Amino acid sequence: MNTSIYSAQENSNALLSLTNIYDKIDISEVGIISGTIGSITAIIESGNFIGISSQKLILSDPSVDDNDKSYFISKGLTILS
Repeated sequence: MNTSIYSAQENSNALLSLTNIYDKIDISEVGIISGTIGSITAIIESGNFIGISSQKLILSDPSVDDNDKSYFISKGLTILS
């Protein structure tokens, strides 16, 4: 079963929890994803999410290094300060 999410902002853990219910989750209409580096990376690498390529990210980790920033930028994502 598949679903689509249409909201301005979503929490990464809430999105990840949807993988327990749905096979594919279209998040192309989500504007901002907030969460930890690990949970957002899990979304990208899971293969369950469609349309993760233009979102803005709010990272809750206390520090974000250049490797993390480069990884998200290479996926077409923007990190908000």
